[in-house]
Amino acid sequence: MAWGRSAHLIIGLTAWLAWAAPAAAGVLVRAPSYVNLSAQARTWRLTDSSWGFISPLSTAVASELEKCKRVDPAVAAPLQMSPNRLDKASADALAALRTCRKRWFEKATPVGAADEKLWVKLMNRPPPSTLDRAKVIAFGAAPLTPDYDRTLWDWDRGSGFASADPAAIFSWGPYKSTAGHGCTFQRALSALTASPVTGPMVREAFAEEGPLLDQLIDQSRPDWCASAAVILKPVFDDSERRENFRIIFAKLAGRPEIRAGYDGYFLGPNGYLGRRIARHYDLYARAGLTPTRMDFAYFLDRSLDYPPLSEAQIVDLSATVRAGRMTNWQARRLIANVTPFSSPGARSYQLGRDAVYFIEALGQEGLDDTERASWIRNSRLKASDVGLTEEPYAPPCDVVFLPGCPGGQP
Repeated sequence: MAWGRSAHLIIGLTAWLAWAAPAAAGVLVRAPSYVNLSAQARTWRLTDSSWGFISPLSTAVASELEKCKRVDPAVAAPLQMSPNRLDKASADALAALRTCRKRWFEKATPVGAADEKLWVKLMNRPPPSTLDRAKVIAFGAAPLTPDYDRTLWDWDRGSGFASADPAAIFSWGPYKSTAGHGCTFQRALSALTASPVTGPMVREAFAEEGPLLDQLIDQSRPDWCASAAVILKPVFDDSERRENFRIIFAKLAGRPEIRAGYDGYFLGPNGYLGRRIARHYDLYARAGLTPTRMDFAYFLDRSLDYPPLSEAQIVDLSATVRAGRMTNWQARRLIANVTPFSSPGARSYQLGRDAVYFIEALGQEGLDDTERASWIRNSRLKASDVGLTEEPYAPPCDVVFLPGCPGGQP
């Protein structure tokens, strides 16, 4: 369908959709909405980590709905069946809750959305952090391992090393810690095992596979990264050991200390994510921009799949931002469109994910044809769906270790 022939329909329908009722201050989460390629208004979904903030919110809303005499109990059922998913059924449930607990919501909050006031009322604790919100969207960048309990044998994609990364063997978790190139899996596992808090948990989970664990984290050998294939091949070839290996990481994921340690490694001084995110902050500093909560989420999302910005890229991008007097969303769009891609297919996919972080400023009709088609095909989300805003934000050192943090580079 030609976009030119349907532009007036898209503009009209887009106005009817979510950003016709823009995210009010304090909005926590709302069901995504978009206009499809046939110019039809549609709703979409957010899928959070099983240990994210949407699950406890859904469970609490469902529990409260059961106390509302004017609400059909069936309205709460979808929230109980898939608590970590937020979609149209969730929006209907939130709208129903509003009919019997009107004072629990801010007046400006769109119907069918949850705001921070509701969270505090139901949960009796502060609203989710910027990192918690960013994860909801960013984890989708790891579709094969989108949560802490997910593992993948890359060898399964074909015969031998037939995956997208020829060196990949085994991957664990949403930051895609991989045995193979860079051996981020072994490094993360080593850090967790060495910690006095998480080490005993790792040892307990591995149990009879303790010797295998020791082999994986033994850094005394110069070729310890390259040896992963030899160490893990017997596990891969044995169906019982493969299943046990999966269970080990599923058990570990259930421990909040392990999840925090996993985050802490990758976002800390020794993890690749922290270093990549830091390069984006360097770019903004040179460009004269103050980073926001939405910028932080974008830097995290981008860093999952892209190497650190090079010095040359930072120089060129910061100069372009300054010359054009760009705002934050314009800078994010610039990064999205000029960063080299490995292939046309990669560009088509990534642009749709990047548009999540500037579509709020443009509206769906303001995207160019390539951005729009990719966003509809690959995302359909807006960063504001999880309450991310352009409020200035500097992540604490215990969230992301940036230059200037104690013990880091000045």
